[in-house]
Amino acid sequence: MCCSRDDTPKQAHYRFALDTSSTSELVSIIIPTFNQGKYLPACVDHCLFQTYSNLEIIIVDGGSTDSTKEYLAGVEGEVSERLVQPVSGMDAKGEIVREEHRAYPQNRHLKILRFQEDVGPTRTINEGLSRATGEYCTYVVGDDLPHPHMIEELASALDLTGADFAYSDMNVVEDTGRIVRQMRLPDYSFDECLAKWYHMGVSRLYRTIWHLKVGLMDEQFQGANDYDHYLRFAMAGAIFHHVPKILYSVRHHGKERQTGQHTSERYENLLSESRRCAYRAREFLSSTRRDRQDPGCQAAVDSASGEPRDCHEKGASFS
Repeated sequence: MCCSRDDTPKQAHYRFALDTSSTSELVSIIIPTFNQGKYLPACVDHCLFQTYSNLEIIIVDGGSTDSTKEYLAGVEGEVSERLVQPVSGMDAKGEIVREEHRAYPQNRHLKILRFQEDVGPTRTINEGLSRATGEYCTYVVGDDLPHPHMIEELASALDLTGADFAYSDMNVVEDTGRIVRQMRLPDYSFDECLAKWYHMGVSRLYRTIWHLKVGLMDEQFQGANDYDHYLRFAMAGAIFHHVPKILYSVRHHGKERQTGQHTSERYENLLSESRRCAYRAREFLSSTRRDRQDPGCQAAVDSASGEPRDCHEKGASFS
């Protein structure tokens, strides 16, 4: 298990030079990983090279036994020191001119947390969420690929709409990067996105203050932990906004390459836990509709969505 602070993982904390001219809010990206050493470097690169300028990236290794350890041991040096020398032109004598510069953006905070053995996906994610200091927060599983404009687009949506939670469409890709299918998600309603099933995908960004309002993920959920977490957001009154753009690629593994959360056993658990969340969402929806039929109940209207809210301040918006 982990060392010190009651089972808290070891931390290596690296701070690179920040772009102090940026006025954008700090965004925390949590990268939970377990035995994804083959894919983690690409995931981290896609987070580091986001077009958004003010990022805190927290990598949490949930006890990997593969090449993840070696990668994490060297990533700080690579990000802070790696140089490239691309061709910039040709001088008057016909000589090739190269300009040397750093390979990675330097306006990034990078934190690395390590558990000593497998603690499960939810504990791994929660450790990162608990360390997030950004105004906005998300997590990206260690084998997925956020597209370059993901954070910029979702942060802009939160800023412009005043929503608490923004999500986007996404691609499903094979190990080779080929697109298996596109997932065009519905515009938000409680019924469509939470009561029918979880239909908000994995490309998301939300206001970190919701950790104080509803807590972190429930460790009873090891598969549908996000479904349960964001259902609690909705029941507490969060406003959701859909950005209809492909901003993320989630990786689909063949059976011979299934790792971490993608193993068949964990997938079956994901379905079981998702059913529990869907039943809970439907019961909440039914009870709210019963409340709305109470003649003494004056239902409030959400200013952002125009949808009615529970008159007893349970707080979700509904279709």
